[in-house]
Amino acid sequence: MTIIKTPNDFFGDAANFSQNGSTYLISYPHFINYFNNLNTITFHEMTIGINFTYGWMPTIFDYRSNNYVIAIDILNRVKTGIIPNNDELFILKNLFNNSLVGASKLMHFINPEIIPIWDSKVFKYLTGRKANNQIANINNFRSYINFCNTLFLDQRFQQAKTTIETMVGYNMSNMRIADLVMYSN
Repeated sequence: MTIIKTPNDFFGDAANFSQNGSTYLISYPHFINYFNNLNTITFHEMTIGINFTYGWMPTIFDYRSNNYVIAIDILNRVKTGIIPNNDELFILKNLFNNSLVGASKLMHFINPEIIPIWDSKVFKYLTGRKANNQIANINNFRSYINFCNTLFLDQRFQQAKTTIETMVGYNMSNMRIADLVMYSN
């Protein structure tokens, strides 16, 4: 994936962010708190989480494999701060409707500090192109995570974060600030 956006583009877009009171902004802290209040994720919590995650998506959720035990282990490691490797991302993607988008959203709700939300709007923001099948590419998702981490090193990021949190009315992780700006532009 070739990223055409620069940090300067991002910070310009962050300065123009406007809070529109969307359901996404209203429901977001509740989704984060659901997983924050759990010590361990079980099949029960994973099922609830993936189904409310799909409330943010235009498709109906369907488990596409039976790798529940492995997925639960991966998700519990995400909760502790471990980003899944490519094989683990593939397992999650396949289980969760064969969707890297759905898997990224669920992982973000579990640990918003390390995983940004990945979707077609973010892909288009970064590349200037429609996502097509590129949204399912794990390497593209990794490039996106790396781009986000680069933004956090920029001295302008903290000001953008403070401004957006003030507009929205609650604190968010750096990853959420990054994906929200990209999603909104």
